[in-house]
Amino acid sequence: MNGNDHSDCPVELRPCPEHRAVQARHIADAMSRERKAETEPVCEEQDAAPPHCECGCSDTDPGKVVGWCLHCDHVYANYTPEIEGRHFANHCPAAPESLKEAARARLAKLGM
Repeated sequence: MNGNDHSDCPVELRPCPEHRAVQARHIADAMSRERKAETEPVCEEQDAAPPHCECGCSDTDPGKVVGWCLHCDHVYANYTPEIEGRHFANHCPAAPESLKEAARARLAKLGM
C-alpha cells in the first residue's frame, strides 16, 4: 500500500441484510443445478453453454467457494483483486457500467 491508495487491498464482500436472501437463493440455485447435472444424463447433441469466465468457477465444489458475485451467478474458486477485476471488466453482463469501467481502469493500472 502506497500512501492512502487501498485499490490493491483484498476485500471480503458479504451480503447486506437486504441482499442476504438473494444470495442464499443464488447459492441454492447453483447447488441444485450441480446436483441435477450429476443425476441427469448429458445429451451430446445439446450445445453446452460455454463458461462465462476462465477462473475455474464452473468446476468448483460448492463447499470450496470463497466468494460470489452479487450481480450474476459467478462464484470465486480463488479470489484475488485481479480475478475480480477481470470478472467485472469482461465477464459480468449484469454489473453496472460504472463498476465495469472502474475494473478496467484498475486492470490497466496493473498492466493487464
